[in-house]
Amino acid sequence: RNDHMLSDWFRKNQEVRIYLGYAPEPNWWSVADLVHVFTGKIDGISPSFRNSMTCKIIGRDYSAPLIDTSFTVAYAARTSSQIAKMLAGKYGLKLNITDTSEIIERDMYQNRKEWEVLQALADLEGFICHVDKDKTFHFGPRQESDEEVEAELYYRSRLKSNCQVDFEDTAIDVYNQITVRHYRKKQVIEGSAKNDALIEQIGQVKERVIYNSKAKTNAQAKEMAQKLLPEFSRYVVTGKAMNMAGNPNLFCEKKVAVKGCGRFDGNYYVERFEHTLNSSGFITNLDLTNLRPDTAQQYRQDLYTKDSAILGSGNKLGSGTI
Repeated sequence: RNDHMLSDWFRKNQEVRIYLGYAPEPNWWSVADLVHVFTGKIDGISPSFRNSMTCKIIGRDYSAPLIDTSFTVAYAARTSSQIAKMLAGKYGLKLNITDTSEIIERDMYQNRKEWEVLQALADLEGFICHVDKDKTFHFGPRQESDEEVEAELYYRSRLKSNCQVDFEDTAIDVYNQITVRHYRKKQVIEGSAKNDALIEQIGQVKERVIYNSKAKTNAQAKEMAQKLLPEFSRYVVTGKAMNMAGNPNLFCEKKVAVKGCGRFDGNYYVERFEHTLNSSGFITNLDLTNLRPDTAQQYRQDLYTKDSAILGSGNKLGSGTI
């Protein structure tokens, strides 16, 4: 609320930190009792001077300058990790970057948004790329801890429910052929795997090409494709979990277990989260998908189209609202 004229204090580009959680003593608490969930800068302030007297602030995390800035300067050919250090380092972020050795062609990273360049390089290396709440820029392999189940969602499991869940079972974005590809010294390294039964069922080949610098030979590329095929040839199941007790530890790409929903029971990944804290309490809503994101970039760009996403636009996958 804006009863104390907070709109006079808020300014664009101010840093904002958000903490959520449950304090053991509501009338006597400190930030140490809560979970730090977000750090970013204010992009805009929107005060409303009426009976409600509210002040709305809009902001983004510290990936924002990378998203807003185009990369147009020509440099000598560099590795992915060198480009990541150069781009992220100039914004004062702490760096957690895994070194790479393959030289990247210059035309891959010229005249594009810096964030697009970084996500494309992460895709090429089989990495994930993001800026966390502690202003650390990550560019490297997915950590095994990312695969741990963070929460259980259940509906009438043992006559108990902690949320409402809607599902959508669809054949959209199912692939029956996977190709792993890598360019090394301007030579194409490539291997494919296909599901003949699914090709016959769908009536056409639906191919997914994945670039992975770990494929050093055609045989390795084929082996990687064979391992990925079962995952991408599954029908996509999306879901929406609503009105669950607020959980500040749930955010994009965390894994949750769903129970009490029959054949839809199983593990799902968070593609979008919404934390709401108001006079009614602390509520979390989630968008879910059963397909494991191989890399953050592939997950955010390709998993859905605008028409098939259960909540609408697929261009905002990997997003959160607080």
